[in-house]
Amino acid sequence: MVCKPVLILVRRRDWRGLEQIPASGGVVLAANHVSHVDPLLIAEMVLAQGRTPAFLAKSSLFGQGIVGRWFRAAGHVEVDRSHGGDGFGAALTALRGGALLVVYPEGSITKDRDGHLLNLKTGAVRLALESGAPLIPVAQRGAQEILPAYSRRPRLFKRPTVTIDIGRPLNLTDLRQRGPEPDAVRAGTGRLADTLGQMVEELAGGQRAE
Repeated sequence: MVCKPVLILVRRRDWRGLEQIPASGGVVLAANHVSHVDPLLIAEMVLAQGRTPAFLAKSSLFGQGIVGRWFRAAGHVEVDRSHGGDGFGAALTALRGGALLVVYPEGSITKDRDGHLLNLKTGAVRLALESGAPLIPVAQRGAQEILPAYSRRPRLFKRPTVTIDIGRPLNLTDLRQRGPEPDAVRAGTGRLADTLGQMVEELAGGQRAE
């Protein structure tokens, strides 16, 4: 109710592959990260599909007054990077309870102009393997035109097109049979990096062509 009218004013939207989002049940959406504003844009897209997103978010955000109370009320999952196991357990419990969990496997916002991926962390794949939930790559581009990486100065009048492309669930069948052993997790993370990286490259190439 608060964010939607603002988002309509500051961006055009291009949502692709919406049919890939399951109507119910636990699912991990693994998205690239280009701006502090892109969680709002991804949340808008997920809510429009009748699902309520839960985000993995660093613990410092949960200590910020109104923001922290909102995060807890919305069911987001707190991750203390100094106690990573605690956050992982909470995320796993949420998935097994049917949550749609949004994970940024890069762990930070990329500063690369074309949005090239940073090296991925393994958490998204570990969660998918241990919970049995599908792992769905999500490539997005355009949010950085509204609020550049690590900037506090939004560009409210450019109204860029924000593209969110939802890919097919990653094939982890062979790795699930091995469980969350380190080699399986590394192999799955490599597959995610290859798939998500290609999706991001395609979005960047398309926008350069335009």
